[in-house]
Amino acid sequence: MSPDDQSNHWNVLMLEDNEDDALLIINHLETHGCDISWTRIETEPDLRKHLANDEWDVVLSDYSMPLFDGVSALRVVRELDPDMPFVFVSGTLGEKAAVAAIKGGAQDYVVKHDLNRLAPVVERAIAEQALQKRHRLAQDVLRKLSQAVEQAADSIFITNRQGEFEYVNPAFEKMTGYRAEAVAGRTPSVLKATQQNPAAYSELWETVLGKQTYRGTLVNRKHDGATFYEEKVITPLVNQAGQITHFVSTGRDISDRVKADEDRARLNAILEATTDIVAIADATGAVIYVNKAGHSLLAEIKPDSSATQAAGELIGNALGQAEKHGVWERESVLSGGDGQTIYLHQVIMSHRDQNGNIAYFSTIARNISERKQFEAELQHQATHDVLTGLANRVLLAEQLQTEMNRSQRRNSVTAVVFLDMDNFKRVNDSLGHGIGDQLLQQVSVRLGRHIRPNDILARYGGDEFVIVASDLENADAITAILDKLNRAFEHPVHVARQDIFVSFSAGIAVYPDDGGDADTLLRNADSAMYQSKADGGRAFRFYAPAMNERQQRLLAMESELHRALARNEFVVYYQPQAELASGQVTGAEALIRWRHPQRGLVPPDEFIPLLEETGLINEVGLWVLRRACLDMTTYTQTHGLCPRVSVNLSARQFASGELVQQVAQVLEETGFPPDRLELEITEQILISDLQASKAILGALHDMGVSVAIDDFGTGYCSLAYLKRLPLHVLKIDRTFVAGLPADHNDLAIVEAIILLAHKLDLQVVAEGVETLGQLETLRSLGCDMVQGYYLGKPAPLQALAETGALAH
Repeated sequence: MSPDDQSNHWNVLMLEDNEDDALLIINHLETHGCDISWTRIETEPDLRKHLANDEWDVVLSDYSMPLFDGVSALRVVRELDPDMPFVFVSGTLGEKAAVAAIKGGAQDYVVKHDLNRLAPVVERAIAEQALQKRHRLAQDVLRKLSQAVEQAADSIFITNRQGEFEYVNPAFEKMTGYRAEAVAGRTPSVLKATQQNPAAYSELWETVLGKQTYRGTLVNRKHDGATFYEEKVITPLVNQAGQITHFVSTGRDISDRVKADEDRARLNAILEATTDIVAIADATGAVIYVNKAGHSLLAEIKPDSSATQAAGELIGNALGQAEKHGVWERESVLSGGDGQTIYLHQVIMSHRDQNGNIAYFSTIARNISERKQFEAELQHQATHDVLTGLANRVLLAEQLQTEMNRSQRRNSVTAVVFLDMDNFKRVNDSLGHGIGDQLLQQVSVRLGRHIRPNDILARYGGDEFVIVASDLENADAITAILDKLNRAFEHPVHVARQDIFVSFSAGIAVYPDDGGDADTLLRNADSAMYQSKADGGRAFRFYAPAMNERQQRLLAMESELHRALARNEFVVYYQPQAELASGQVTGAEALIRWRHPQRGLVPPDEFIPLLEETGLINEVGLWVLRRACLDMTTYTQTHGLCPRVSVNLSARQFASGELVQQVAQVLEETGFPPDRLELEITEQILISDLQASKAILGALHDMGVSVAIDDFGTGYCSLAYLKRLPLHVLKIDRTFVAGLPADHNDLAIVEAIILLAHKLDLQVVAEGVETLGQLETLRSLGCDMVQGYYLGKPAPLQALAETGALAH
């Protein structure tokens, strides 16, 4: 034997208690040209472990061992691996024991004192056992094949070359009703049905005689005469000489499937003929079918998308509900790019497999656009006034209750304004009801233009209108709405070549103070309106008497403010600002005052909020800026000294988009030096839009105008803007100055502000200085300038020159 022969490379498992004997056996095999890998064991556990975990070519076993005998070893090997070659190599094996070993399943035996047979015996045992294994496996395969054919669900039969039955399986008998003995020697023509087209048989024989496999569906007849559809495969068997010897046919009864296909075809015809949209999506929601009506309608509404995409949109957002409920019914809307909209009544269904998992989804959708349009028209007629198109009483009550509920959640105020046209009966009587109707229409349009976008306007009946104003911070805000309505009707309404002046008697009720439900609130507003009429009309009344007087005063003041600028009732006072280092007055803050013809000087906190609320602050603020520059120019010409003047800006002015242009125009008109003008703004104005603020401040800086942060420390105190924006002055709020020098907290805050400002190269002005102690403390902390009553109260321009220098 050659050691290079790969067949003589063996993995040997050796059962041997004597290591020397084991080495002798291995040495003998290797000297006879065998390449050996081996392991010696002595016990049954080791044998089981190595057989389970490793691959072996042969087991060599001693017959008698102290721990484990060879017969037991043979039994274990046959239990675990029937095909493993097993050879006894023993010095004590007698003839009787050897015969018993062979009968027990050993391939052979060799005595230790004569090992000449060992190599050939092992080689033969391995070869025979391998052959036996292949034979056993082949037999096993044949048995399984035979069992498979016998137990197959499909019909199987075998014929000779002439087509005569030689074998049929039980499934054939069950499917056709023919017993095996009844068709023996006959041909499959016994199954031929008259309904089958003869051309199919010609195709069948042409295919199989050409040594090809035939696949097709035939109409066959059972033993009892019933017909059925059989899906058939016929394969010719060819011998080594290339001759057909037999035909093997497999078939199955597909009558149910054919019937289902026919039913499906009929259903598909119905689906394609229906005018409803029908679509099917897989378990992921991907659309796999859309019927003809769906293609047509969806292509019309979404011409830029495929019908599949549009159907996916129709199904997609309802899959979760369909999966949860099984069937989900809803109304949906599809909108096209050109504004076209269709309304659909849609049913979405989830379909599950036998395991309960989603198999697919389906939907049926009907176009209900015409019905929805009709319903909308009916709803509009039921909830809107025919003459004016405004909400009627029914819709008003619903909307009012909704706004009241929202006010309750937001802790805000909702007001009901009940309007009744004064002297409308005279219009009807003198000009006719047709003109009266036109007047009502014109009035409704004008009212609608002069209320806030979110307010509700309704015609309550006759010449009565109702406005619902919600999201009000307080009842005072109603006065701005009423004033706007009054001004809206300062000009007459032109109807049928007639100019008709319109005025109203108005009653106001406020939620939650004047009623907890819509009916009560409307009734109380109506009651207040009748009180207004009883007082002569052309006015308004609040339902709550205490509020009435105050609101009347505010509204009167607001009306007077509109005329105050034209009547030159506003004046500018100046509060001096002094440098702490020199003690000299070098600047002043311009402060607006209202000199009312009857009430005298009106406090700023009473009219400035109204200026802000009505938007007059833009016009008045520009007037103050121009007046301050003119006054300071006059002051300079008189005294030869040009103080710096500080002018306050409101949030509306700063955000108007016209501030930079207005400042430039005023400076040009007045000839006032830009470097002597300082504009004061608050932190809140700045940080509401830092990007826009940066652009505005940059433009003012380029112009040479200074910017001061007023009331520093009382707002958001965001230090980021101090380094990002071109600022010049910080004004310490009076609330921090008031506690100096005793309050250590105020002292620490003021000191920190001054240090921060100087680090950022900003000047510091302290407001509200009223005592010498406060002034000296600020001087010791390094504050640059001060203003307050200690230096001087706000006063007319001529008093500014009389302000003395600070004491050192």
